[in-house]
Amino acid sequence: MTRFSIDCRYIRERPSGIGAYVRALVDRLPALAPDDTFQLWASPKAARPLSPASNVNEVQVDAGANSVPTLLWPSRLVDLSGIDVLHAPFNILGRGVRCATVVTLHDLIWLLTPAASEGLTLATPPQVLFYRDGILRTLREATRIIAISQATADAVSLVAPEAKPRVRVVHHGVEARFRPSAAPETTRARAAEVLGTEAPFFLVVGQNAPYKNHAGILEGFAASGLAPRVKLVFLQRLNARARLPLRARALGVADSVIFRSGLDEADVIGLMQSARALVQFSRFEGFGMPALESIACGTPVIASDIPPLTEVLGSAGLFVPLDPRALGAALVRIATDPVLAAELSSQGLERAYSFSWDRCAAQHLEVYREAAASPRKDHGL
Repeated sequence: MTRFSIDCRYIRERPSGIGAYVRALVDRLPALAPDDTFQLWASPKAARPLSPASNVNEVQVDAGANSVPTLLWPSRLVDLSGIDVLHAPFNILGRGVRCATVVTLHDLIWLLTPAASEGLTLATPPQVLFYRDGILRTLREATRIIAISQATADAVSLVAPEAKPRVRVVHHGVEARFRPSAAPETTRARAAEVLGTEAPFFLVVGQNAPYKNHAGILEGFAASGLAPRVKLVFLQRLNARARLPLRARALGVADSVIFRSGLDEADVIGLMQSARALVQFSRFEGFGMPALESIACGTPVIASDIPPLTEVLGSAGLFVPLDPRALGAALVRIATDPVLAAELSSQGLERAYSFSWDRCAAQHLEVYREAAASPRKDHGL
C-alpha cells in the first residue's frame, strides 16, 4: 500500500482553474488506486467531504494555499509521517518535506515576468519573493515535476535545465458537461436573459490579469468596427482597480461591452455554447482551459499564437499575433464567415476528444508511483 497526500486547498467556495484541476483528480484517483490511501488537505471554505471514497482521509488546513506557513513549514500544517508522496498542485514546494514530492507547475510567470501576473502594486515585491522561493525549490528539489503543457516543460528546460529529467508533461482534461447544447434555441434564450440582449457576442473568460491581455481584446474589438451590432462579454470579477470599463468608454465601445460575474456553471457553459467565439488573447499562459472548454462546446476560439494555446488547440484555433488590429480582423472573419465558423467548430470538437481527465488522473498516478519508487537522494534531501 502506498500513502499519497494531496494539497486540495484550491477546492473551495469560489471556482478557479487550479481548483477544477484538483477536483478532477480527487474525483478519480481514489478509485484508480483502491489499495492505496489518499490524505487530502481541505480548505475550511470547501464543501465537505471532498471525496466519499473509503480510502480517503481529510485534514482541514486553516492556512491559505499561498501563505507563508505553506512555504516555510508545510509539515507543521499536516502530519506527513508515514506519507510516501506529497503532491503540491500549485507551483510551490514548501521547505523541509521529507517524503517524495510531486509538484505541478502551471507556468513560470512569477519567475519570468512577475509584473504580468497581477500587475505592479505595493504587494508585488513580497509576492515575487514568495513565489520565487517556492518555484525555485520546486525546480531544485521536487522528486517529479508535472508540467501541464509542453510549453511549460520547455520553459523549465530554459530556466533550470538540470530539472528536465524530472519533468513529466500531463495535459489537463475537460469535463463531459462542456459539450454542444442539446437545445440550442433554449440555451440562446437563456444567454440573452443573462446578458440582457439577443445580439450576437464574443466571449472572454478569466481574471483581468495583465498577462490575459483583456485591454488588448477591447482594442481589437474597437478596431473591428463590429459594435454596436455585436457585443463583447467579459466573465470576470471586477475589483475597485478595474480599468476595463474606463478603457471601453475611451475606445467608444462601452455600450457594446458587457461584464458579468458570479454566474453559476450552467450559465457559464450556456454562454460558451451560445457565443460566436471565445477570445483568448493572452500574452502568457500555462495551458488555456477556457479555450479547451469552448471547443468542447463546439464554439470557435480566436487565440493569440503563443505556444501553450497552439499546443492545446492545434488546428482548431484561429490564431493571431499579439496585435489588436489582427485580432479585430479575426473577429470580423468569424462574425461574417459562417463557413469558417462551422469548420472551426467541427475541428474543435474533434480536438477536444483528445483531452481526458480520466487519462490525466491515470498519468498522475503513474508519476506518483514513479516518485515513490525513486531513490531517496532524488527527494530533495
